[in-house]
Amino acid sequence: MPQDTTIYWDGKGQAPPIIDSLPLYQRQLVLQAVDQKSWESYTQHTFVYLFLCLGFIFFSILALYSNKVTKRRERESQSAIDHDLNLFNEGATSTQVLTYAGNTLNFTANILIAILLKHLPYFTALNPFDRDRFIHRLQNFIAHKTFVIHDESGFKEMPVLISATAIQLTFGLEKYLLPNFNVIHIFPEEFIGVHPTIRILEGNVSGNTINLSWKHFLQGFQFPGDGLHVGLHEMAHAYYFQYFETNEQVDTNFVAAFPAFNNYGNKVFEQEGKDGFILYSGYALSNFQEFWAESVELFFEKPAAVKIQYPELYLTMCKLLNQDPMLV
Repeated sequence: MPQDTTIYWDGKGQAPPIIDSLPLYQRQLVLQAVDQKSWESYTQHTFVYLFLCLGFIFFSILALYSNKVTKRRERESQSAIDHDLNLFNEGATSTQVLTYAGNTLNFTANILIAILLKHLPYFTALNPFDRDRFIHRLQNFIAHKTFVIHDESGFKEMPVLISATAIQLTFGLEKYLLPNFNVIHIFPEEFIGVHPTIRILEGNVSGNTINLSWKHFLQGFQFPGDGLHVGLHEMAHAYYFQYFETNEQVDTNFVAAFPAFNNYGNKVFEQEGKDGFILYSGYALSNFQEFWAESVELFFEKPAAVKIQYPELYLTMCKLLNQDPMLV
């Protein structure tokens, strides 16, 4: 009965080094076995190689397709409002940026109403009398500003919706024009701040200007109720500065009511710093000015959550801004 034969294989298709010392017939058997094993190995390796290549190609195509789908969805999400906005380039005073004096825009009431009904639920919920009042204030605000669009083209909705955010915030107040901030810069997306440190910004208030990323501003309309609205946030900073740091257009009722916000706000500020309290972001807890600006965002975006979790703060803000978003 023949014994089982062990065949040497080094993985490279080479015969064992002792083959020359074997008898001729055994040498031929070994070489035949090596040749057979080499062919089998070649076939197996070729198959594996081709399989891996096909797999790589397949997954590369899949990844490319997935990436395209993801980017397309991002573009679709970003253009959810942009797709039917009204381009306007006429009347700009610069070729590098589009600069518009607000008093030359002359948007009719019908144009303003159409834009607001489409994009601003706050306005849609107003009664006819308050809608007229809102439009009057909006036209007045736009006329007092210069809008600088840092892009090749702009949308009519840019000055309208940004100004409407200011009107929404101060709709219950007497003074609303923000004369200290006569220029509003609109960037297509994030922009760089260089003073006091270099940083990426979605919006800020600086000197006599309000600066906003249009991309992030629109997200406040695309995702209502998420508590984030860069327009309301920056307008809150601007109005605080107008009312407390200047001597122009100061709303005395707002100033008189603000100490109560300070009082309850300090308690909430401390409470939110503890584990389990997550209504405010960590950025809001970096300083009290950011807490104030985010309180305005939450007041309009998540009024029910603020009222349930911090009822005293909510009632204080209702008095401070002379309006209740839950009743609009």
